[in-house]
Amino acid sequence: MTSTSPSAPAVGEGIADPRKRRSAIISAYQGLLVDFIDLYLPVIALGPATIYFQPPGLSPAASTTLYFVIFAATLLGRPVGALFFGSLADRAGRRRITMISVAGFSVCTLLIGLLPGYKSLGIWALVLLIALRFIDGIFLGAEYTAAVPLAYEYCQKEKRGLVGGILAGAYCAAFIILSLMTLLILQVAPASGADSPYVQWGWRIPFFFGAACGAAFLVYRRNHLPESELWETSSKSKAPLREVVFGRERRSFWQVFILMTGLWITSSMTASVVPDMLKSYHKLDATTLMWTLLITNIVLYAGFIGSGVASQRMGRRPFLAVMGGVVAVLGSASYYVFMGGAIRGVLGIAAMSVVVQVVISSVFGVATCYVNERFGTSVRSSGFAMGYSLSLVIPSFYSFYLLGLAEVMPGRFTPIPLLIVGGLLIAVGALWGPETRDLDFRPSGQVS
Repeated sequence: MTSTSPSAPAVGEGIADPRKRRSAIISAYQGLLVDFIDLYLPVIALGPATIYFQPPGLSPAASTTLYFVIFAATLLGRPVGALFFGSLADRAGRRRITMISVAGFSVCTLLIGLLPGYKSLGIWALVLLIALRFIDGIFLGAEYTAAVPLAYEYCQKEKRGLVGGILAGAYCAAFIILSLMTLLILQVAPASGADSPYVQWGWRIPFFFGAACGAAFLVYRRNHLPESELWETSSKSKAPLREVVFGRERRSFWQVFILMTGLWITSSMTASVVPDMLKSYHKLDATTLMWTLLITNIVLYAGFIGSGVASQRMGRRPFLAVMGGVVAVLGSASYYVFMGGAIRGVLGIAAMSVVVQVVISSVFGVATCYVNERFGTSVRSSGFAMGYSLSLVIPSFYSFYLLGLAEVMPGRFTPIPLLIVGGLLIAVGALWGPETRDLDFRPSGQVS
């Protein structure tokens, strides 16, 4: 990237109003929190009630695949929304796109909470669920490609690592909130079969909650969310997506694409596969599963913040390269122990699952910070959209990769090759890119 004039002041050196900076970071955190609540509603809240939408008599393998497809529908929608709205955010402003996106996914979440099941609509109940999850993903992809760059454009460079870890922790906070809510609902409405209270109506409550959170944050942002001063004072790109893919930012895009593909592959193993293995292989009941996920994400929150701070001290490039190796070696080894049968008892299994998820996923605390540092202001939302979201496409089909690997190895160990590949991609992507820790975001749209 080309440097701007040394006399141009960087954000964090006088341009940004501290109140606007605080509002921008809080709004980004709120947006990511609602984003992750929406994203993982099928994993946590709908997980014990997927039978409500399924045809009767499905085999366990088909049921598990369907569970993954419902989750993947949102992942596939996110790149679509990110690409379209990311370009708009670079041309029309971060604030406007953030508001549109929050309204969109709040409505989708509400509609899912109102859906009838298979007994009422037959296969159309499942089709509508997957379609709404896909549309939901489009608006979720729009939200973070506008709100997250806005936060970093107000953040001082020496605090970007810490802020990145805190923002990533919204993922954990969403899991904690949903886990506690689902635990409480399961006490009142147990999930013990197709006609049980939770399956019939209990799962709807978290979806209504997600929609209400979106509406509340929309009201908050209307009065408190500022437009990016850096974006307002920068030159605007007429074709930001083309500039990212074919122009001066193309090397940054492909480097970030490789890195993020690895991060999404490995995070899918912990966010979706590990909870499913706890339920289907280790036979943890719904309540124990929720407590395990709750504890995991409390610990993982600290892991995200620790990763952000460590990358600020070590530098993004060496930290990501080392952590890629950690994921490939220690992450895959810990998963093997988790599924190998040596660990017995509910407490041991739950504790090992915590270790697996923290070792593999903590590196994600650096992701949003690093990707935003790799692109200039005039294309930052588009670059973030392309690098962070388009890289979701290949990992989104992980359930099919697992089914293919199951033809040549025991099914419970199939995530291990994907963890190794994902870790190597993280390391290669990091080593291909430059160091970004000390870059200044400048009004010209360039970084020094």
